[in-house]
Amino acid sequence: MLSLAISLRPHLLSRSLSSAFMASPPPPIKGRFCGCRCMAFLASGVAFASVSSALHSPLLRDAGAAGATIAGAYNLVKVFDSLAQRGLVHQKLSRKIVHVLSGLLFMLSWPIFSSSWEARYFAALAPLANSTRLLYYGLALATNESLVKSVSREGKPEELLRGPLYFVMVLMFCALVFWRESPVGIISLSMMSGGDGFADIMGRRFGVLKLPYNQQKSWVGSISMFVSGFFISIG
Repeated sequence: MLSLAISLRPHLLSRSLSSAFMASPPPPIKGRFCGCRCMAFLASGVAFASVSSALHSPLLRDAGAAGATIAGAYNLVKVFDSLAQRGLVHQKLSRKIVHVLSGLLFMLSWPIFSSSWEARYFAALAPLANSTRLLYYGLALATNESLVKSVSREGKPEELLRGPLYFVMVLMFCALVFWRESPVGIISLSMMSGGDGFADIMGRRFGVLKLPYNQQKSWVGSISMFVSGFFISIG
C-alpha cells in the first residue's frame, strides 16, 4: 500500500527526501562505519517519504475515517447501554438518544472523508457493519441481550430486523445516493434522526393533547419533529 502511494505521489517523495536531508545532513564519510551511517540515514529518509506519501493518500484517509466511524457507532451503543444498566438513564430515553446521535454523528463524520469518488462507499461501511450485526443477532444466530435492550422497544431479538435495521439501511442509502452532493440526504437524515427522536422524547413527556386521527401521537411530538428536524437540517 505504501509503495502504491509513493508511485501515485512521486513529487511528495522527492520533497520529503530533500526536506529530510536539508534538515539533518549526513556526516562526512570516514571509513566503512560512517558509510553505514549514511546508508542508514538514506533508508530513514526513504521510510519518512513513504509514510508522508501514505498519509496524503485518499484511500488510506477514507479507510481510517471508515474505521473511526465504525468504532464510534459501536461505542455509542455501548456507552448508553452501560448508562441504562446502571440506572443513570431510562431504557427508553437511552434508546432514543442513541437513535438521535447515530444519524447526526454519522453525518458529522462525512467531512473527514476525502473528496475522492469512492469516499461515499467507505462511509457506507459503518451502516453496513451495523446492519450485518443487526441481522446476525436479529436472526438469533447468536445472543446479545445488551444490544437488544439498547435498540429495541420490548427487548425481543426479532425487533432488530424492523426499525433498527430500516434505520441503518436508510443511513447507507443516503450516503451512497446523495452523499455530500445533495441536500436531500442531509434533510432526510435530519428528519429521521433528530426529528423522529425528539418527537418521541417530547411527546412522551409533554404530549397530553393527542392528534384527532391518531391517539398514539401528540401535537407536541409532531410539532417537535418538524421544528427539530428543520433546525438540524439547516445547521
